[in-house]
Amino acid sequence: MKSYAERLNDATGIYNQGLENVNHDPEPKGQKFAVGSRVHIADDLGSTMRHFKSGCDATVEYTYAHAYGGSDVKSYSLIIDNHGSSAWYNEWQLTAIEANSK
Repeated sequence: MKSYAERLNDATGIYNQGLENVNHDPEPKGQKFAVGSRVHIADDLGSTMRHFKSGCDATVEYTYAHAYGGSDVKSYSLIIDNHGSSAWYNEWQLTAIEANSK
């Protein structure tokens, strides 16, 4: 059985590889919110996600498909304002924030 430190190291490596994929690979077709887009997280995420941050703003980090492959373009990792990175939010839980025009 792996130690906590070994599991953390493995997870960090997978996360970093995902970020590399996002930096080098185009966004997959069907992805609603582009990397870097500002979104608002719904107040009600449903009973299975009560422990997730809700009712706040975030920046799209990537979709599962973009970082790790496959076809899931509806699950998002977000960088939540004043909180950090968190995954996986469903597309229906997010609303685009319009950019301020000056």
